[in-house]
Amino acid sequence: MTVARAHALYMIAVRQGRATTARKPNKPRTIKDKLDIFKRDIEPSLGSRVIYDIVESDLTALIEAKGKVAKVRANRLAGELKVFFAWAASLRGQEVGLTTNPSIRLGDLKFPETPRIRKLSHQELAWFLQALAEEARDVQRGMLLWQLTAARISEVVEARSDEIQDGIWTIPASRTKNSNAHSIALGPWGLLLIRSNHEWVLPADRVEGPKTSIWYHARDRVKARMEQIAGHPIEQFTPHDFRRTARSNTKRLKVDFETAEAMLNHVKRGLERTYDQYEFDEEKRDWFHRWEQEVIAIAIKAGVADALGVPPPVVPNPRRAMRTNKLKFRLAPTHQRARASNHA
Repeated sequence: MTVARAHALYMIAVRQGRATTARKPNKPRTIKDKLDIFKRDIEPSLGSRVIYDIVESDLTALIEAKGKVAKVRANRLAGELKVFFAWAASLRGQEVGLTTNPSIRLGDLKFPETPRIRKLSHQELAWFLQALAEEARDVQRGMLLWQLTAARISEVVEARSDEIQDGIWTIPASRTKNSNAHSIALGPWGLLLIRSNHEWVLPADRVEGPKTSIWYHARDRVKARMEQIAGHPIEQFTPHDFRRTARSNTKRLKVDFETAEAMLNHVKRGLERTYDQYEFDEEKRDWFHRWEQEVIAIAIKAGVADALGVPPPVVPNPRRAMRTNKLKFRLAPTHQRARASNHA
């Protein structure tokens, strides 16, 4: 029973919801993360080893080596090793029948993590839009949707066309981090960007499925152009930093705390999570439209609105507005019409 064979059995349990005491099926994203950690960090060193021969020092050496180059990933590796070996040593993993769990103390190796606080200023957003204007259209669409929707990168790049109905993009619970469906009311620009004639909003070029592997390379190209435009180095940013950027602008745009949290699909806390089931749909719609107009204004000022496909503003028809006002006047109560006539 090698570590690789035991891990294959573990992944079957993961897909069936038998890997932890929670006993619930794991989401595709969680399954992918577990497989990535195994293939990248565990299999090269331990995959061919007999699992019964693995001791604590084997695991600590693996984690400490990872911590020298990537502390956050080392913490994720330690967490996954603990779950894997705990399963193998439990009745849930009796196919493996590990009698001693060598991972019990791995939590003591946790590396300190510095929380990310990066957000992009309005000037950086202008440079970003100018640099993005030179990219292919699909790259523009994906990266602009990060900015306009404040959604996670996986939620954007794995979006399906059937998730968009009547101008609302609903990310299903199976694809969100907190397993709660999330609706985003798109403005005119967002609707143009997310429109696709394919099953996927951002289809891959050569294989069936979404375009998932290009985005960090595209980010690097855009950042290099931003530095050329700015004339100086720019701090690194990630797709997730666009969520933080949007959230950081909510108070300036007079958005209340509850709406701002709903806009990011953050769960409510405490008893409020149980008893307050209000969805903030109208408030979120107003915010997303307001934020889109904010980004459009930056694009216009930066001179790249046309290059990024910003739709022209809708000019109201004055005759239609006049007919509507006359109709409202005729339908108003008598005392309101009288006051309106006296005021005129």
